[in-house]
Amino acid sequence: MIKFIDNEEKYKNTKIKIARSIFIVLLICISCLSYWVLFDENPFLKSTSPNRSNRVKITEFGNGFLFGPKNIKVYFKDAQGNTIKEEKVRVANIMEPNNKSLYDIIWEDENRVKVTMNYEGETKILTYNFNTEQMKISTK
Repeated sequence: MIKFIDNEEKYKNTKIKIARSIFIVLLICISCLSYWVLFDENPFLKSTSPNRSNRVKITEFGNGFLFGPKNIKVYFKDAQGNTIKEEKVRVANIMEPNNKSLYDIIWEDENRVKVTMNYEGETKILTYNFNTEQMKISTK
């Protein structure tokens, strides 16, 4: 009788250990997938001012399953690579995937840049002045 109880207890302990292991593996997989879908940033587009004193870097923020990321981040950096300002912009595409041909970065002078984003639903224009650190977002 005692041997039967020991076997039953071992079986129960084994089931609990297996259930814990499966739970931990699932938790790790869900965490990695959540990071990839929501927080992962991929370099997308870069531009440097004519005398290389300022930079603009656009990254894709998160990963969409079907039509690509729904957000981008625009970083404005100085010559040393320090981020002066950043802006998160929602991609206004419904069916069209996000690609580099939708973006146009124009340096008006050394310290003023205009980023035009031609999305399927609307056109967004982001202007930034490195001297005054003022940003303006407009839509067409």
